[in-house]
Amino acid sequence: MKAKIILVILLISIQHTYAQQITNNKKEISILINQYSKSVIEKDSTTFYSLFNDGPVTWCAALKDRSQAKEVETKGAKAAGTNYFSGSYKGFMRSLFRYKSTEDKFDNIRIIEDGTVATVSMDYSFWADHKMTNWGGKYLSLIKRDGKWEITSVNYSLELTEYYKQPSLKERQKQL
Repeated sequence: MKAKIILVILLISIQHTYAQQITNNKKEISILINQYSKSVIEKDSTTFYSLFNDGPVTWCAALKDRSQAKEVETKGAKAAGTNYFSGSYKGFMRSLFRYKSTEDKFDNIRIIEDGTVATVSMDYSFWADHKMTNWGGKYLSLIKRDGKWEITSVNYSLELTEYYKQPSLKERQKQL
């Protein structure tokens, strides 16, 4: 009987510790996302760069089909080019300096993690000079390296506000 009680207490303790660790990881990742957003607003390259893995980091995006079709219709196929591009987080940060103000707004954030790796999916809207320029889905992959969460990839879709307005959060949540 004593052994069963000890086993139950031990299992409850392990479950509590595991649940607390998951909560702590999600808090840490949420802080990282907030630092990402804040560093874009402040154009703080030191903080922004510190959020990324010091090894290879994937950074790529694709223009959504309907925005690409509008680009082809408006500019012609040759001028519109491909719907895909890749770059780097450092190139992204450098590109912000051509604007007086910038902001990368996130909502509908979903974090999945196992304590060592994580994925974050979110809806975003990018603002330059107080005007939304594009929006879409953004997906981050992270690793916990030496006790610190670091971004290893950023992939996102783009819908151009020149052609399409971002649906409300409520409308976007219905689509899930």
